[in-house]
Amino acid sequence: MPGPKLTAVITALLLLSGASQLLAAYNLDQLKEIERLVLAKDTAGLGQFLSANPEITVGADPLARELRGFLTCARSGQLDCFAAARLSSAKPEAEAQGIVIY
Repeated sequence: MPGPKLTAVITALLLLSGASQLLAAYNLDQLKEIERLVLAKDTAGLGQFLSANPEITVGADPLARELRGFLTCARSGQLDCFAAARLSSAKPEAEAQGIVIY
C-alpha cells in the first residue's frame, strides 16, 4: 500500500496547486488521478499510471521521490498492500485481572 508519506505529499501538492503555479512535471489532473489511485489502494493502477507517465517520477521534488520509491518496490515484487501489522484483540493482562489504573 502506498505509505502515509505519499498520501501526505499528494494532499499537500493538491492544496498548494490552487494557490500557486506548479513547477513540476505533473499537472492538477495527474495529481487528482494519483490521489484517487492511492485512496483506492489500487497499487496496480498506480503502477500502470506511472509507467504511462514516467515524467511524473523525474526530479527531486518530494512527490517524484516518493513515487520512484513506490515503483521500485512495486517492480521488485516487495510491495504488500496488506503489510500493516494486525492489532491483537487480546485484553491487556491488567484489564483481564480487573485492575483499574484511573
